[in-house]
Amino acid sequence: MKKLNTFVHVHNDDGTSHVFGPNDTVPGWAVKKITNPGVWADEPDAEPELEGEPSESWTVAQLQAFAKSNDIDLGDATKKADILAAIQLATEQGNGDTPA
Repeated sequence: MKKLNTFVHVHNDDGTSHVFGPNDTVPGWAVKKITNPGVWADEPDAEPELEGEPSESWTVAQLQAFAKSNDIDLGDATKKADILAAIQLATEQGNGDTPA
C-alpha cells in the first residue's frame, strides 16, 4: 500500500486538485503523477490499473480507491457487495465523477 511521509497536492486529468497525506491511501492515478521519490514513506507498490467498470473481480481496496478517486460517498459500506452496490447506485444516479 502506498504511504506518503508528507502532504502532497496532485491534479487529476480534469485539473481538480487533490491533497493526500501520510494517513491516506493514494489511488493509482495519483501515484503515477507523484514523481518525487522523497515524499514516499516506502516505495510505491505496483497497483493494478482500475480500468472499466467496477466488478466483483475487484478487491475491496480497489473498489474503495475507485470510489475515493471518483468522489463517491460509500457511507457505512465496508463489505465488497455493499461497496459495489454504492458505486453502481452513484453511477446510475450520476453522482461522483465516474467514467462514462
